[in-house]
Amino acid sequence: MLSIAKESIYMLGNHKTTSATITDTNSNRILIVTYHNTAVVKLINDRYAVLNSGGYRTNTTKRRMNQASLQYALGFEVYQVNFVWYVSIGNEVCEYYDGIVIDTKKDKISAELLEHPDIN
Repeated sequence: MLSIAKESIYMLGNHKTTSATITDTNSNRILIVTYHNTAVVKLINDRYAVLNSGGYRTNTTKRRMNQASLQYALGFEVYQVNFVWYVSIGNEVCEYYDGIVIDTKKDKISAELLEHPDIN
């Protein structure tokens, strides 16, 4: 069972973006930023950011991810060079892929959530 603690709807540009904070069945606190029908940023336990373009690698999708990073002080940036997307945080840079995990407390980019024992 999921419980929604807080939900907000706001306009970023001309498109509706929503954010909701939920608690999942394992007591993980998850902030979800949704653009159209895609959860572009999920922040788990106020630490691990999981990014997802939903297959829409557009400037607007990148902008929504970066706006979420700024609004919630996550510290990452998604950018593009010669049609290739990258993610940076601290001194780390990695080529972007859907499902990339960013440890916002340690400024590290990780391969997957399974590497983090503090996620239930």
